Amino acid sequence: MSVVSNQLELLPASEGAVEEMTYVDEEERDDTKLAGDNLLVETSFEIPKPTWKYRSLQPIDRAAKHFFRYFLDGSYRHYFLATGLEHDRATPIFLAQIAIVVLERNDEGKLSIVLDFKRHQWFLLLAKSRISEAAWQRIQESTQEAKINIIIRDLAEMDAFSGDYNEAQDLRERGRSKTRHLMSTMEFDIVKEFRDRITDDWMIKDGLVSFGKYGGGMQSQKVIGVAKNFTSVQKFYSHSGKSKEKQSVVSLLGDLPPYHRTTAYEGYGGKTAFWYVRLRKSQQVLYPLFGVIKVEIPVLEEQPLTIDLLDEISGALLAERFVTPYGSDDRWHSHLYPVYQAEHASKQRFYSTEVIQGCINNAIRSQQK
Repeated sequence: MSVVSNQLELLPASEGAVEEMTYVDEEERDDTKLAGDNLLVETSFEIPKPTWKYRSLQPIDRAAKHFFRYFLDGSYRHYFLATGLEHDRATPIFLAQIAIVVLERNDEGKLSIVLDFKRHQWFLLLAKSRISEAAWQRIQESTQEAKINIIIRDLAEMDAFSGDYNEAQDLRERGRSKTRHLMSTMEFDIVKEFRDRITDDWMIKDGLVSFGKYGGGMQSQKVIGVAKNFTSVQKFYSHSGKSKEKQSVVSLLGDLPPYHRTTAYEGYGGKTAFWYVRLRKSQQVLYPLFGVIKVEIPVLEEQPLTIDLLDEISGALLAERFVTPYGSDDRWHSHLYPVYQAEHASKQRFYSTEVIQGCINNAIRSQQK
């Protein structure tokens, strides 16, 4: 910020940095955005092709088979710092810190961080098109001198979560979505690095596994993504015997019995398959879609999506619903406990908002003297 304040006139946020809070439905917003080109889902990706609508599951406890041994989750904190002014142009300036951990569970159930796969990364976000090339280059060069690991990213650059950019757009709206895209990209990179080195046992990644029509995402074996919140705009052709019917996701999941799953449907472009699992009885939750998770898996030639495999994955997930973080998280009904622990482990790596505000205030004041 010392360098930025030398290059741009700054209108700082109150307190020097304002943390923009995370919304609990952001995962649903991302899924809705990426599902926009795949609103009507017809193709089933299971082998053999199912003629049923819902399938009963049996929990597979760790004592019977330790199926999931690794759990990945990322968290972020996102701050609006200031508006940077240069001549007749202006850009908001954001700071983001992203933390990602992979937990490993031993056969006794104890969780520990896999030290080689924990990350804490800083990003400074501003719009390159809203400042001069000289100012951008000097800010970029300043990262080489920084004592922390910080990367500059263009706030206006197109990505799957932020979408395209136009000059009339309010860039304040892009800050959080840009941070979420950066976090997802980091997660995908860590999954690939992890699978290149550790090939045994299955991993659960919290959230999505692809960017829809924007490509990217995971192409690794023995990894699934699990979403606690998901889009409600898609429609499906569901099979019941020889007939099929068109249903919204709300009606499809509203009738999904407890401890059952749906068939696996085709994700955008056939790169992924996804299905839904009901973890809890509807009488135990406040809303019919609560207690349901969306499961995604890459479609790979070397990993055929047989009914037996999907049943095994779903049964192992069903056994992960305990111990629930009831009372400490509004999403308790669809949380998987090891993923919940991975989320908390990642958040413990954050610097506090008070520390960040103090650093930024000192940097700005030193340049104003």
